[in-house]
Amino acid sequence: MTIKDLKIDQVLENKEIAECFLCSNQGGIRKSKRTNTIILLAKFDNCSYKHRKDKDILYFTGMGKKGDQEMKRQNKSLLNAKKEGFAIHLLELYKEKEYIYKGEVELISNPIIERQLDDNKEERDVFMFPLKLK
Repeated sequence: MTIKDLKIDQVLENKEIAECFLCSNQGGIRKSKRTNTIILLAKFDNCSYKHRKDKDILYFTGMGKKGDQEMKRQNKSLLNAKKEGFAIHLLELYKEKEYIYKGEVELISNPIIERQLDDNKEERDVFMFPLKLK
């Protein structure tokens, strides 16, 4: 299966995502230089990252589970995706191991910083990336 074969609302397994996008099989933000894509996995059930939707905008929580998040690694890649020529693809999880392909998204403005609890139940700053389907 290739990226072009993907259909909106198609359910994928983690292994299929890694094979299709030629990316890692771990992490919520996966960058693939081989396919010029960034794959976002937004888990909405039982997750320490508090992604949220507001009408047609998804606020995707940046990477980093403990302490204040920093604008480096995957967070920086997501921020600079358009400038660096990477397409951003979104998958959502509502049930364990069921990744629902939602399509290509774009960052519509700079991320906002919010206070959320980390894995140690301590307050910290997180990046919330506002995304919209293309």
